Amino acid sequence: MVSIRVIAYTVYSYIVIVLLSVIFIIPAFIIVCIPRTSRYNRLVYYIVYGFYIITQKFSLLSIDYIGRENIPNQPCIFAANHQSSFDIPLLGLLAGTSPHVWLARHDVLQDFWFLGFIIKRLTVLVDVSTPRQGMISLLRISNMVQKNGDHIMIFPEGGRFTTGDVKKFYGGFVVLARRLNRPIIPVYIKGVHTVYPPNTWWARWGRIKVIIGKPFILQKNETDNDFKQRIHQWFVDQVP
Repeated sequence: MVSIRVIAYTVYSYIVIVLLSVIFIIPAFIIVCIPRTSRYNRLVYYIVYGFYIITQKFSLLSIDYIGRENIPNQPCIFAANHQSSFDIPLLGLLAGTSPHVWLARHDVLQDFWFLGFIIKRLTVLVDVSTPRQGMISLLRISNMVQKNGDHIMIFPEGGRFTTGDVKKFYGGFVVLARRLNRPIIPVYIKGVHTVYPPNTWWARWGRIKVIIGKPFILQKNETDNDFKQRIHQWFVDQVP
């Protein structure tokens, strides 16, 4: 049986979602309409950063960031586990107002055409249907971010999972780290799957921890697979 507290927090959460949608719908529509090559305006990322902050504040959740000092002052690849849509503002906040690009699977939200259209316009899609298409996507992304100096934001599990463990990683972020010579910043998000689990209407108040690990640097003689497994093991070690 659902408790009164869960019902109250769920109602509050949906009211907040509606209010945030009203506040940010016009800025979001403007950003979507701007050609991608023209979005590298500081004002755009101040608006996006404001969305991250307001979303977290209005959630009323207890959110602890641990290890912010591990983020270097250079373009990075932020890699996080993925449990809920709320992971997006939690991870995005780490980029601050710096330009950053989100990577998403090519089939993201294909059953929700309107929301899918918006998300596809605000992310860079990676086609994972075949290894060849995946590599073409990564080369295109590499050329784009190298020119503009964006942070890269990615969920290497390739989907949302609520089991609490860490799933197998796709290797695209390692390819980007090698081509761009960038550090990978691992980010373990704990507790979101119990607060805003996917495929349910209910929301529950809880505590969330965002653990930022030290940068992972690809070693000279290290293979892509070994590097990926080294990062994956760090995530596994964070699981209670």
